[in-house]
Amino acid sequence: MSVPVNLLKPDQRFWYAQLVVAAILADGEIDASEVEFLRGVIGVVKEPVARQALLAHIEAKQPPPVHEPPSAIPDQILAAIFTELILICIADVDFAVEERTFLEEVAGVMSFTPAYLKMLMNWLEDGLRWKRAQSELLPPSSGFTIGQVPIDQFSSEQRYWYAQLLISTIMLDGRLDEMELQFMKMAVGFVQEKPLKMKLMGYVKNKMSPPLSSPPDFPRDLLILIFVNVIQIVSADESISYSEQTMLKELSDLCGFESDLFARLISWCNQGVSWKGNKNGLIQRVRRSV
Repeated sequence: MSVPVNLLKPDQRFWYAQLVVAAILADGEIDASEVEFLRGVIGVVKEPVARQALLAHIEAKQPPPVHEPPSAIPDQILAAIFTELILICIADVDFAVEERTFLEEVAGVMSFTPAYLKMLMNWLEDGLRWKRAQSELLPPSSGFTIGQVPIDQFSSEQRYWYAQLLISTIMLDGRLDEMELQFMKMAVGFVQEKPLKMKLMGYVKNKMSPPLSSPPDFPRDLLILIFVNVIQIVSADESISYSEQTMLKELSDLCGFESDLFARLISWCNQGVSWKGNKNGLIQRVRRSV
């Protein structure tokens, strides 16, 4: 369950957006892993004055103050907002003291019971352990960071292959939402040559999936990094379908991964899916002291 923003009034949306920006800026920095949260929440606020207020906080790296919601918000939506704030706070695989203080302040504003807050923080710790296990997928000597694919270092051939792979991954379930469409357009933007760019746009416009192909010359660690990125895309809906598992196995074979490496990557993926899925039960069991 994600935050049902469409059920919020304009002033409630602004309040929610302020919390997201405050979560991102709680540690004083905007990490690359937090940029997508930032882009998403800016689009939630439609009023120019309110949007400008958010942008001013972002530019100054000054988190907005935490206030009570402007009007009553259903308990489960409050819980969904809080779990999203948790995801933001641990997106950079760290959990600073300032972020803990921020979450405790928000929990107070939302009037969560101490027992329910403890459940939420236990879920956070489970997620942090799972995220830290990412470091075991790549050796420190690789110099790569999970979630940060160095597109700027790719050759033209590598960019085109990677863009094809992303489009194919997103098109796998045959459904496209607005965010996925924007993501595909971003993938097309990786490619500079006009004929190749137009070919990719043809796939997007016709909602067709490009065929998977063997990767060009990539270092092995970079292929693992790309594979993990694909895993994160297909598991974003907190599930892995049979067709998605089949696609991941095909990609693994094309990358030349051994069966034990593929099994380790899928195991890590399934642990993350299980952890994210537990969020929905937490939201349903929300308890407030008011």
